[in-house]
Amino acid sequence: MTTPTLTTPTLTAVPSAAASRVRALGYGGTRFAQWLPETVAIALGLVVIAWMMGHLPPAAVVILAVVWPALVAITGTHRLRDVAGTHLVRVRAVIQAGCLFGLGCWIVGVLTPLPVHERALLALTATLTAVTAIGSLAGSRTPAAPTRLLIAGQEAEVADVLAEIEAIRQPIVPVAICSLGGPKHPFSGLPVSDGLSSVAETAQQSGANAVMVLPGACVSSRELQRLGWALAASNTHLFLGTGLLDVNPARTAVAKMGGLRLLHVRTVPERGPMRAFKGATERAVAGLALLALWPALLVVAIAIRCDSPGPALFRQERVGRDGRTFTMLKFRTMRTEAEVVKATLSDQNEGAGVLFKMRNDPRITRIGAVLRKYSLDELPQLVNVVRGEMALVGPRPALPDEVARYDHDPRRRLAVKPGLTGLWQVSGRSDLSWDESVRLDLAYVDNWSLALDLQIVMRTFGAVLGHRGAY
Repeated sequence: MTTPTLTTPTLTAVPSAAASRVRALGYGGTRFAQWLPETVAIALGLVVIAWMMGHLPPAAVVILAVVWPALVAITGTHRLRDVAGTHLVRVRAVIQAGCLFGLGCWIVGVLTPLPVHERALLALTATLTAVTAIGSLAGSRTPAAPTRLLIAGQEAEVADVLAEIEAIRQPIVPVAICSLGGPKHPFSGLPVSDGLSSVAETAQQSGANAVMVLPGACVSSRELQRLGWALAASNTHLFLGTGLLDVNPARTAVAKMGGLRLLHVRTVPERGPMRAFKGATERAVAGLALLALWPALLVVAIAIRCDSPGPALFRQERVGRDGRTFTMLKFRTMRTEAEVVKATLSDQNEGAGVLFKMRNDPRITRIGAVLRKYSLDELPQLVNVVRGEMALVGPRPALPDEVARYDHDPRRRLAVKPGLTGLWQVSGRSDLSWDESVRLDLAYVDNWSLALDLQIVMRTFGAVLGHRGAY
């Protein structure tokens, strides 16, 4: 899944139903005009460049200018263009087109004596695929108009989906509700129909171009099949909710077992070669960072000692992977008696859940406020990373008394090493609610990949410079 962001934007204004019905007419004129000129322009531009470089004869230029858009259309990159959150499906289709294109070039090169260098064809294939994928990715992330969604399900499930839509940045606008197996209650003024048989008609009346059916015992497989037939007449997209929470689509695959179609969810291994590579790489990077930053760290330590009495480093017991405790290092940002004073400030706690936080904490020193603002107080944790007690990227390191109050779900955070940065930091840190913080950490643990780590590291720079949640 993404990754998830928990920022709550204002829902996009709902366009007129008449205009939405025009966009929901399937793969006809409007949608055709959206994807074809973009693809043809890319193909013609790159092919002409290759021809000018002397690698392709004029006849090949004409053929390739026709073949590439045709392959892009055949693999279905134009589908789901007007549906938010489907960019990965479109990119996958572009890659399939690139594979077919490369295979075709190889076959033509074997069967015909065209004076075309193999490296030129390979470079052309890779360039066409990459540029088209990037264009498809950008275009499908921001559809021309919001996805107008009809939600069919039981009341509690529908309420959860509406809350999730409000918490994401995708341009999705709920336009109608279909109540399944329960009473019909109004949802924010949206029209509510009753029964799965009414979905197709309600979708047409509300101008919905996508229908989401949520899982439940009240919906049979045959009813879903009939609904698919009914929606096909207007080319309205049909989505089936899985009930899964924060699962990256890369972990899922449709499997077949007899006549059943099942969604297989791949688990992320907690140990193995990729985890070992992550650990070794992070320890090496942390060691190099310490060598490069030691003069700056020394200056900070001296400034702390000059600002207030006490040691420059603050040592605190934290809970690491599998519940093992370790001593975490930070630059001291509070007075030495901070832990004693904390008991007198419990009634002013602004933290979420088991966390203790105050925006204007009287225990923080002058230099400590600056260090916290720019997250410089966290730099000594590079030593913990070198020791193997922490990772560069991971869940927030928890205190023992916090872990003692964990219920079942938050304990999942202890399946991996805590991190110097993580989804919790790049998504708001102290501004997050307890449930949001837990959800982000669980999403990281369950969907971990090296690419996700790299993305978090890149976002960390913006989070540090933006100071959001840093207090």
